[in-house]
Amino acid sequence: MRKKILDETMDKIKLNKMLKKYEQLWLEIENAISSQKALVIAIDGHSTSGKSTLADLICMLYDANVFHMDDFFRSQLQEKSSFIYASNIDFARLEAEIIMPLAKKQNIDYKAFDCKTQSFMPITQKPYKLINVIEGAYSQHPQIANIIDLRIFLKSTYLQQVRRVIKRNGYKDLIQFLKKWIPNERKYFKHFKIKQHAHYVFKSLHY
Repeated sequence: MRKKILDETMDKIKLNKMLKKYEQLWLEIENAISSQKALVIAIDGHSTSGKSTLADLICMLYDANVFHMDDFFRSQLQEKSSFIYASNIDFARLEAEIIMPLAKKQNIDYKAFDCKTQSFMPITQKPYKLINVIEGAYSQHPQIANIIDLRIFLKSTYLQQVRRVIKRNGYKDLIQFLKKWIPNERKYFKHFKIKQHAHYVFKSLHY
Protein backbone atom coordinates (compact mmCIF):
# COMPACT_ATOMS: atom_id res chain seq x y z
CA MET A 1 0.00 0.00 0.00
CA ARG A 2 1.54 3.26 -1.16
CA LYS A 3 -0.07 5.54 1.40
CA LYS A 4 2.31 6.21 4.29
CA ILE A 5 1.50 6.57 7.95
CA LEU A 6 2.57 10.01 9.12
CA ASP A 7 4.07 8.99 12.45
CA GLU A 8 6.26 6.37 10.76
CA THR A 9 7.63 8.52 7.94
CA MET A 10 7.94 12.05 9.21
CA ASP A 11 9.34 13.47 12.43
CA LYS A 12 7.69 16.50 14.03
CA ILE A 13 10.38 18.92 12.84
CA LYS A 14 9.96 17.86 9.23
CA LEU A 15 6.17 17.95 9.52
CA ASN A 16 6.18 21.47 10.96
CA LYS A 17 8.48 22.63 8.15
CA MET A 18 6.11 21.21 5.54
CA LEU A 19 3.00 22.68 7.17
CA LYS A 20 4.64 26.11 7.19
CA LYS A 21 6.25 25.89 3.75
CA TYR A 22 3.05 24.91 1.94
CA GLU A 23 0.73 27.20 3.91
CA GLN A 24 -0.47 28.97 0.75
CA LEU A 25 -1.28 25.62 -0.83
CA TRP A 26 -3.29 24.51 2.22
CA LEU A 27 -5.38 27.67 1.99
CA GLU A 28 -6.18 27.02 -1.67
CA ILE A 29 -7.20 23.43 -0.98
CA GLU A 30 -9.33 24.45 2.00
CA ASN A 31 -11.06 27.13 -0.08
CA ALA A 32 -11.89 24.52 -2.71
CA ILE A 33 -13.28 22.16 -0.09
CA SER A 34 -15.38 24.87 1.58
CA SER A 35 -16.92 25.77 -1.78
CA GLN A 36 -17.30 22.10 -2.77
CA LYS A 37 -15.06 22.67 -5.78
CA ALA A 38 -13.38 19.59 -7.24
CA LEU A 39 -9.61 19.93 -7.48
CA VAL A 40 -7.16 17.79 -9.45
CA ILE A 41 -3.61 18.56 -8.31
CA ALA A 42 -0.53 17.52 -10.29
CA ILE A 43 2.82 17.41 -8.47
CA ASP A 44 5.78 17.29 -10.86
CA GLY A 45 9.42 18.16 -10.39
CA HIS A 46 12.94 16.87 -9.95
CA SER A 47 13.63 13.32 -8.87
CA THR A 48 13.78 12.92 -5.06
CA SER A 49 12.37 16.44 -4.52
CA GLY A 50 9.58 15.18 -2.24
CA LYS A 51 6.67 14.73 -4.65
CA SER A 52 5.38 11.54 -3.04
CA THR A 53 5.82 12.95 0.47
CA LEU A 54 3.81 16.06 -0.36
CA ALA A 55 1.11 13.97 -2.07
CA ASP A 56 0.84 11.69 0.95
CA LEU A 57 0.56 14.69 3.27
CA ILE A 58 -2.26 16.16 1.18
CA CYS A 59 -3.96 12.76 1.29
CA MET A 60 -3.77 12.59 5.07
CA LEU A 61 -4.75 16.20 5.72
CA TYR A 62 -7.65 16.37 3.30
CA ASP A 63 -8.72 12.76 2.66
CA ALA A 64 -7.60 13.03 -0.96
CA ASN A 65 -7.02 10.34 -3.55
CA VAL A 66 -3.40 9.97 -4.68
CA PHE A 67 -2.35 8.44 -7.98
CA HIS A 68 1.31 7.73 -8.82
CA MET A 69 2.74 8.09 -12.32
CA ASP A 70 5.11 5.21 -11.52
CA ASP A 71 2.06 2.91 -11.55
CA PHE A 72 1.60 3.68 -15.24
CA PHE A 73 5.03 2.79 -16.57
CA ARG A 74 5.08 0.70 -19.71
CA SER A 75 6.32 -2.88 -19.51
CA GLN A 76 9.50 -4.00 -21.23
CA LEU A 77 7.34 -5.95 -23.68
CA GLN A 78 5.44 -2.87 -24.82
CA GLU A 79 6.67 -0.53 -27.50
CA LYS A 80 7.77 2.86 -26.22
CA SER A 81 5.18 5.60 -26.12
CA SER A 82 5.25 7.99 -29.06
CA PHE A 83 4.96 10.96 -26.73
CA ILE A 84 8.11 13.04 -26.54
CA TYR A 85 10.03 12.94 -23.25
CA ALA A 86 7.61 10.41 -21.72
CA SER A 87 8.22 7.26 -23.70
CA ASN A 88 8.08 5.14 -20.54
CA ILE A 89 4.52 6.21 -19.63
CA ASP A 90 1.44 4.30 -20.81
CA PHE A 91 -0.75 7.32 -21.42
CA ALA A 92 -3.53 5.26 -23.01
CA ARG A 93 -4.01 3.27 -19.80
CA LEU A 94 -3.58 6.36 -17.63
CA GLU A 95 -6.29 8.17 -19.55
CA ALA A 96 -8.69 5.22 -19.57
CA GLU A 97 -8.28 4.25 -15.92
CA ILE A 98 -7.65 7.58 -14.17
CA ILE A 99 -8.12 10.69 -16.32
CA MET A 100 -11.51 9.88 -17.87
CA PRO A 101 -13.12 8.70 -14.59
CA LEU A 102 -11.85 11.85 -12.84
CA ALA A 103 -13.26 14.04 -15.60
CA LYS A 104 -16.63 12.29 -15.24
CA LYS A 105 -16.40 12.31 -11.40
CA GLN A 106 -16.70 8.54 -11.28
CA ASN A 107 -15.23 5.92 -8.97
CA ILE A 108 -11.87 4.61 -10.15
CA ASP A 109 -10.59 1.06 -10.73
CA TYR A 110 -7.05 0.58 -11.96
CA LYS A 111 -4.11 -1.81 -11.93
CA ALA A 112 -0.76 -0.47 -10.80
CA PHE A 113 2.23 -1.72 -12.77
CA ASP A 114 5.16 -3.11 -10.78
CA CYS A 115 8.40 -2.32 -12.62
CA LYS A 116 10.43 -4.80 -10.56
CA THR A 117 8.26 -7.81 -11.40
CA GLN A 118 7.08 -6.41 -14.76
CA SER A 119 3.54 -7.37 -13.85
CA PHE A 120 0.29 -5.76 -12.77
CA MET A 121 -0.83 -5.61 -9.17
CA PRO A 122 -4.41 -6.56 -8.16
CA ILE A 123 -7.09 -4.02 -9.02
CA THR A 124 -7.14 -0.93 -6.80
CA GLN A 125 -10.57 0.59 -6.24
CA LYS A 126 -10.96 4.19 -5.12
CA PRO A 127 -14.14 6.23 -4.70
CA TYR A 128 -14.31 9.59 -6.40
CA LYS A 129 -13.27 12.37 -4.04
CA LEU A 130 -13.32 16.14 -4.20
CA ILE A 131 -9.51 16.38 -3.94
CA ASN A 132 -7.40 14.18 -6.23
CA VAL A 133 -3.62 14.23 -6.60
CA ILE A 134 -1.52 12.90 -9.47
CA GLU A 135 2.14 12.84 -8.50
CA GLY A 136 5.36 11.98 -10.23
CA ALA A 137 7.47 12.77 -13.26
CA TYR A 138 5.40 13.68 -16.34
CA SER A 139 2.25 14.33 -14.28
CA GLN A 140 2.01 17.72 -16.02
CA HIS A 141 2.63 16.38 -19.53
CA PRO A 142 0.39 18.16 -22.10
CA GLN A 143 -1.27 14.83 -22.87
CA ILE A 144 -3.16 14.99 -19.56
CA ALA A 145 -2.94 18.71 -18.80
CA ASN A 146 -6.58 19.38 -19.68
CA ILE A 147 -7.81 17.83 -16.44
CA ILE A 148 -5.28 19.51 -14.10
CA ASP A 149 -6.60 22.36 -11.96
CA LEU A 150 -3.52 23.05 -9.86
CA ARG A 151 0.11 22.53 -10.92
CA ILE A 152 2.86 22.21 -8.31
CA PHE A 153 6.55 22.01 -9.23
CA LEU A 154 9.14 20.86 -6.68
CA LYS A 155 12.76 21.66 -7.45
CA SER A 156 16.03 20.29 -6.11
CA THR A 157 19.66 21.13 -6.72
CA TYR A 158 21.74 18.57 -8.59
CA LEU A 159 23.72 17.85 -5.42
CA GLN A 160 20.52 17.22 -3.47
CA GLN A 161 19.38 14.77 -6.13
CA VAL A 162 22.64 12.83 -6.06
CA ARG A 163 22.65 12.62 -2.27
CA ARG A 164 19.02 11.50 -2.08
CA VAL A 165 19.31 8.97 -4.91
CA ILE A 166 22.16 7.35 -3.00
CA LYS A 167 20.14 7.37 0.21
CA ARG A 168 16.95 6.04 -1.41
CA ASN A 169 18.25 3.76 -4.16
CA GLY A 170 21.88 3.14 -3.27
CA TYR A 171 24.99 3.56 -5.41
CA LYS A 172 23.83 0.77 -7.71
CA ASP A 173 21.12 2.92 -9.34
CA LEU A 174 23.00 6.22 -9.18
CA ILE A 175 24.63 5.87 -12.61
CA GLN A 176 21.30 5.19 -14.30
CA PHE A 177 19.79 8.27 -12.67
CA LEU A 178 22.75 10.45 -13.67
CA LYS A 179 22.92 9.20 -17.26
CA LYS A 180 19.24 8.65 -18.04
CA TRP A 181 16.47 9.72 -15.66
CA ILE A 182 17.76 13.10 -14.48
CA PRO A 183 18.80 14.33 -17.97
CA ASN A 184 15.51 13.10 -19.49
CA GLU A 185 13.35 14.83 -16.90
CA ARG A 186 15.25 18.10 -17.25
CA LYS A 187 14.76 18.01 -21.04
CA TYR A 188 11.04 17.45 -20.44
CA PHE A 189 10.84 20.39 -18.01
CA LYS A 190 12.61 22.67 -20.48
CA HIS A 191 10.73 21.57 -23.60
CA PHE A 192 7.25 21.96 -22.12
CA LYS A 193 8.19 24.81 -19.71
CA ILE A 194 6.74 22.80 -16.84
CA LYS A 195 8.15 25.00 -14.08
CA GLN A 196 7.06 28.20 -15.84
CA HIS A 197 3.48 26.94 -16.16
CA ALA A 198 3.22 25.80 -12.54
CA HIS A 199 0.91 27.63 -10.15
CA TYR A 200 3.33 26.95 -7.29
CA VAL A 201 7.09 26.36 -7.38
CA PHE A 202 8.65 25.15 -4.15
CA LYS A 203 12.26 24.39 -3.27
CA SER A 204 12.80 20.93 -1.88
CA LEU A 205 13.10 20.85 1.89
CA HIS A 206 16.53 20.20 3.35
CA TYR A 207 16.45 16.96 5.35
